[in-house]
Amino acid sequence: MAGIGFELRKIFGKKTLLSRTWGIIYASSVSIGPSLMFLILLFSIRALMLGYHATEMETLFFTASFTYAFLIAILISAIMNTVVSRYISDKIFESKEQDICACMFGVLTISSILSGIIAGVLCMMMYLRRDASVEFLVAFYFLTVLAANVYSLIIFVSALKEYKKVTGSYFVGVILTVLLFLFLHRVTELSLISSVFLALVGGFFVILLLLTGIAVKAFGAPNNQYFGFLTYFKKYPSLFFSGILYMFGFYLSNIIYWHFSDIRVKVSVFCVAPNYDMAFFLAILVNLSGMVIFEVKTETSFYEKYIDYLSALGKGTYERIEEKRISLQNTISLQLFFLYEVQLIITIILIFLLNIFYPYLGVSNQILNMLLILGMGVYCILCMYFTIIFLYYFEDYAGACVSTGVFFLVVFLGACICSHLGTPYYTIPVLAGGMTGWVISFIMLRTRVNNLNAYLLCR
Repeated sequence: MAGIGFELRKIFGKKTLLSRTWGIIYASSVSIGPSLMFLILLFSIRALMLGYHATEMETLFFTASFTYAFLIAILISAIMNTVVSRYISDKIFESKEQDICACMFGVLTISSILSGIIAGVLCMMMYLRRDASVEFLVAFYFLTVLAANVYSLIIFVSALKEYKKVTGSYFVGVILTVLLFLFLHRVTELSLISSVFLALVGGFFVILLLLTGIAVKAFGAPNNQYFGFLTYFKKYPSLFFSGILYMFGFYLSNIIYWHFSDIRVKVSVFCVAPNYDMAFFLAILVNLSGMVIFEVKTETSFYEKYIDYLSALGKGTYERIEEKRISLQNTISLQLFFLYEVQLIITIILIFLLNIFYPYLGVSNQILNMLLILGMGVYCILCMYFTIIFLYYFEDYAGACVSTGVFFLVVFLGACICSHLGTPYYTIPVLAGGMTGWVISFIMLRTRVNNLNAYLLCR
């Protein structure tokens, strides 16, 4: 919504191999960069801990604390991102980019406060139980805050044209994390887990610093409208709730199974469901390519038809307006179904490959069985999300809210019921919720596109 699709249109419009390559890199770094980095770090560090002969309890404690830190970050960023995205789009249209820079610092302030409070409570609980060292508690606190800020910055990064620098920032942060870990573990007397978390703090601090610097340089010095975006929460409540319901619904089954299932494991103050969580992370991994396909193919193809339609509204006859609307509708249908089909093929192939190579990945049969359903469930959820983005473009925030609301409700009720039925049923809520939300969002989109002339001309 903040402009990445339109920016990619300019890049791919050059019709050169180099421009297409950079377009794909830009789409990947902005749309899936943080998620991919999280998953790579999680699996890499788990493998690293096994290489350093960490105990099973140490590995489980790391995985649980790492998951909580990043889940807090993701959910806090979700509270603001959809509304802030609309605010950024409006300010770009109004050529008030200094407001965007001020908004960025306002968002980072709120994100730091919220994540700091939650992380502080968890650290205090661990301190009172004497489950962790002081250096780990400090590292956990700052990693949670920094991760929340990095995730909150993504919506601003998507509006930037400095795609080389954005990609470079992630790369520098990851390299620094590795070097810091090697130094801390080999030179100091810190524990393995503390070394990992402190290294992550250093890496994420550098990423945050670099991305903030890029944004300030691109948008200019901020004015005093640091919290001007808060008025948009009152102006667009449906947009706010649609974003919250989508992201919380995405991870809702994990949270419920952490506390009300027979596979839950408690480590210190953290409750997790290790096998389900690992299967869920793998399901996300096999579907990440859909985000890049959407940015590179679907959204960029939509841009040209969208501009033609808007131009016809301003100076065209009704016949021309209707012609452009039908062309836009056909393009959306064609591109969405292309995305649905390609990502389905990719998901099936990757799940098939995991079935072949799972003994080498340390994945159990139970995780693999869960992945078969969760992979398709996450696929349906992402298809719902792609469809909802078009509802955002056409300002059907109520329709988006209904879609995500039904999705959230199905996952919530399904997870509550399945948590009492047993392990074989745990994957059903994600699949059922994703399919239901996807169907409803597609119906909402077709309804809005069919009545687009009446909405835009009579608003």
